[in-house]
Amino acid sequence: MSFKIHQAHERGIAEHGWLHSRFSFSFAEYRNFDRMGFGALRVINDDIVEAGSGFGMHPHQNMEIVSIVTKGTLEHRDSAGNHGIIKAGEIQYMSAGSGVYHSEFATKDGSVELFQIWIHPNQKGGDPLYDQRDFNHHDQTNQWVTLISGDGYENSIIIKQDAAIYSAEVDEGKKLYIPPVKEDHGRLVFVIDGKIEIKGTILNPRDELQITDEEEYTLIAHTVSKVLLFDVPMH
Repeated sequence: MSFKIHQAHERGIAEHGWLHSRFSFSFAEYRNFDRMGFGALRVINDDIVEAGSGFGMHPHQNMEIVSIVTKGTLEHRDSAGNHGIIKAGEIQYMSAGSGVYHSEFATKDGSVELFQIWIHPNQKGGDPLYDQRDFNHHDQTNQWVTLISGDGYENSIIIKQDAAIYSAEVDEGKKLYIPPVKEDHGRLVFVIDGKIEIKGTILNPRDELQITDEEEYTLIAHTVSKVLLFDVPMH
């Protein structure tokens, strides 16, 4: 068993009035050199953006960026001409490639809550890419649904990395297997809501568990819980 736990209260914090952020790994003014990522996974930011506010045009390069909107509506524009309105339950993907500018704003209707995830690509350069997908119609009850992958498995969004993000909503008292991964890959379990147990370890909202072996584990939900599972190469 190879576990590493990172609890919610250990995450980085940034408060900017219009933006309320929590960081799993070093980002912006939060610098923790023991928390620089997990393999190819570089960023898990937990953001609340106040209504009508947001991030103005700014550049990115050589990064796979995934935004999971959980509440409200996010508006995206970029220098490649893409324009998207992303609502709760929808996921946005942008591959920065050789370089792109983009902006992200909460609509004036209300604040938006989202997870912003950055994954290092397996190839540098190339044209920027954009995709957007509605996962509201996917039944995530007591089962993993593939949100992103390197091969489009289960009609997931394809990214430029041999990595995957899964989501599940687990009923109280139910068990869900955490599948093993291939050699040189790791798993990261992130609790969005609820309370779960894995191999005697209790995880609460925004807690994270890193698994760096290839065994199969079982997740037990102590309450109704929503969970993200990351499968990423560790090199």
